[in-house]
Amino acid sequence: MAALRLGSLPPPTLTGITVTKKCERFNGGFKVVGDGGGDNGFPPFLPKEIEKIKDPFARNLARRIKRLPVQIGCSESYIMSSCVQPLAQTDANPVALLHCFDSSCLEWRRAYPLLEESGLEAWALDILGWGFSDLGSSSHRLTISTGFVFMSIFLRCALMTICVYIFPPLPGRLPPCNVASKRYHFYQLWKSYIKRPMVLVGPSLGAAVAIDFAVNYPEAVEKLVLINPSVYAEGTGNLAKLPKVVAYAGVSLLKTFPLRLYANLLAFDGIPLSKSLDWTNVGRLHCHMPWWKDATVNFMVSGGYNVVSKIKQVKQKTLIICGENDKIVSNQLAMADTNTLGEMKSLQSYLLNTNYFMVVLDDLVVFPINLVIYFLTCLKRLRFELPNASMQRLPDCGHLCHVDKPRNVVKLIADFARAK
Repeated sequence: MAALRLGSLPPPTLTGITVTKKCERFNGGFKVVGDGGGDNGFPPFLPKEIEKIKDPFARNLARRIKRLPVQIGCSESYIMSSCVQPLAQTDANPVALLHCFDSSCLEWRRAYPLLEESGLEAWALDILGWGFSDLGSSSHRLTISTGFVFMSIFLRCALMTICVYIFPPLPGRLPPCNVASKRYHFYQLWKSYIKRPMVLVGPSLGAAVAIDFAVNYPEAVEKLVLINPSVYAEGTGNLAKLPKVVAYAGVSLLKTFPLRLYANLLAFDGIPLSKSLDWTNVGRLHCHMPWWKDATVNFMVSGGYNVVSKIKQVKQKTLIICGENDKIVSNQLAMADTNTLGEMKSLQSYLLNTNYFMVVLDDLVVFPINLVIYFLTCLKRLRFELPNASMQRLPDCGHLCHVDKPRNVVKLIADFARAK
């Protein structure tokens, strides 16, 4: 692992953020050597539930997760930020891998080894407020058991709301996890460690993160790769207006195993139930971090990502990868040759007559597609609004292409990254 040299190291605790002490003195400075290893070689900061995961790719990548100090705010404030570092630096510009909404770098468990095999310098990053960074201890006492598996969703929501009233949030010192904070934290990480223009890869809501970052810091991004991008949602919508007690109840529901399993079944086609159960545990592992609930509510009530007005400002060359069997982000217009509003209206009529339904998981909303306005916000619109974009379709592939078809995705990323 490449040594990271710092002029000084932050003190052990700063504004409620605990800093890892595992460092070695290095010519007057320090180098980060990791947080040590627990049982089976896992970093000790990972939730103990990592031991229950069977997926060998997830277990192998989890062993490589490290925390790096990233400066925020004043010069004495750092966040120990989780990521997977490349083993070696190459001459070519690096590839930075973001993840979906409320996820972690473990999303790249199957593709990351292939990216390294292809000779790319790849960074798998956790976006601030998700993943396995150290954001301090939880300030909220509410815990909801997943034993409510067979209760109706509405009953569980009611019970959780009542529980939040009984056990209200306690004052906390969590750093802000809104869009501006996520962007600034990512920039500071890039400035401190990556330091070169990168090929930035964003799946689903991660595509919105990538667009937001590329527009605000164009010097840091050479190219963009957007995988089944979810970029036309105008933030978290009415969820931002919810009372915090209701927001905490909704976030508690978001963590439950049944809902995560349902999302997993939507994301993948034809995988065995045993694998789906295990992948659900991988996908919700970060939810066991003590600060996760507070950070997610913080993001929700802040308004979330709204990059609709920024899409046309993207100057970088962009590759859009979409799975033809995506059940979460609609790509019907991307698959069809619909170039006029009239053709889009015809497609709308067809879908309505066949009771086609659309699920937007990133916004936690389920609704029928019955408005022409939404069809104007699908992947084909994105392709034409991005000034320098191309699109590649993956057959027999769902929403998480980098998990579903890692070899195909890695080949597309590698060829695109090396192209002039």
